Amino acid sequence: MFKRLVDTFSNGFLFVKNNPQIIYTIFLIVIIPAAFIVSGQNFLSVAKENQERLEKERVGVLQDIFVELAALKINDPVFLQSVIERLGDQNKESISEFKIVVFENGKQKIIASLTKDEIGTADEDNAFFYREAGARVDSSKIFPVSGLDGARHWKVVRAIPSVDTGVVSGVVLIDVSMATIDNVAKRNIESAYTYLFFIVLAISFLLMRQAKIIDYTVLYRKLKEVDQMKDDFIAMAAHELRTPLTIVKGHADMLAESKNLKDEEKKDVSRITASIDQLNALIGDILDVVRLGQGKMTFNRKNTDISPIIENVVESFSVVARQKGLDISCEKNDVPNIFVDPEKLRQVLVNIIGNSIKYTPTGSVRVFTEVSHGMVFIRVRDTGIGISAEDQQKLFGKFFRVQSKETEDIRGTGLGLWIAHQVVSNMGGEIHVESIKGKGSDFIISFPVTK
Repeated sequence: MFKRLVDTFSNGFLFVKNNPQIIYTIFLIVIIPAAFIVSGQNFLSVAKENQERLEKERVGVLQDIFVELAALKINDPVFLQSVIERLGDQNKESISEFKIVVFENGKQKIIASLTKDEIGTADEDNAFFYREAGARVDSSKIFPVSGLDGARHWKVVRAIPSVDTGVVSGVVLIDVSMATIDNVAKRNIESAYTYLFFIVLAISFLLMRQAKIIDYTVLYRKLKEVDQMKDDFIAMAAHELRTPLTIVKGHADMLAESKNLKDEEKKDVSRITASIDQLNALIGDILDVVRLGQGKMTFNRKNTDISPIIENVVESFSVVARQKGLDISCEKNDVPNIFVDPEKLRQVLVNIIGNSIKYTPTGSVRVFTEVSHGMVFIRVRDTGIGISAEDQQKLFGKFFRVQSKETEDIRGTGLGLWIAHQVVSNMGGEIHVESIKGKGSDFIISFPVTK
């Protein structure tokens, strides 16, 4: 049992280690809701403190004004009683106690109050507050207390100084109930926490959805590993195939040089050599696809005069073109140098010109260069079968081949143009096609002039 728990823990630890997104997701699920709760609570606390401060200021202002009046009318209790009753009616929800006491014979005698029955009696219950108020005559003192209704209350007291002597002649006491404010705050807090609950619930749901992405990430990593294994296997197989092909090629060349072969035997040797060349070209394409896919193809770019390269490639196809009855030509123009890898450019031209010859039954293949707006254009123009507008959009895709009656007998892998496009792009150039079906095609390769 213990071993099973250890194995489960170890497997879980390894899974989390290999998938750090899990830690990130758990962190978000815990931290974001907690941050909302803390920030919401802080906001509510600040709002409540501000509300209390404003209420205290309001009561303080009320007392300041009333004390000024009470100091002048301390000997007119009837007038003060009428003022207290009027203020009490205007603030029924918040003022639960409002009275004025004067000190007689060491007692606190009530001379005006919201509760008429206690007028003329001594207020012993609030003796502490009266003593505190009498100790300081320049401001109100506020004491938080609990009321009989269970709500929070403030006892606010302020000494009434004599107009003539400045000696304390009485005290104003106001009991302010915070029940209304607390009820409003409670409703606001409940609403805020309700909204917060749904916000946290929505965020948690989104983060749980985020957790599912981990499964996709693991699957993607596995697919990537499988794809890498496939590429490595293809590259290894391609390299291994080249060794026996090189041996076969060597023996075929030796046979071709023999003087004892009959004409038919020489044709057989030529077919073997051609097949070996096709296999080598196919292996080269496969290796290029793997290198480009893995970003491992190297480019030795330098300032290059492209005219000799174009002439050399065109010359290498002259025999093939003549055997097919085509006219192939290279128009010599002086063009500026461009910054490319000469061997990679040669590979691209071999592919493009070879395709033009392959897909041109009759007519000609013409290669020429142009310069315009700081760009050098290499144009390969043929009078071949042409390409439809629909096929032109997919022409440089991997493994794409034009499927038509004219192409059904032409061999190909659909990799050549994709490789050419990738190589040109990696060297900072562009390649595109202009074609009319049945009229021929122009393949245009462009590079910026070297500055």
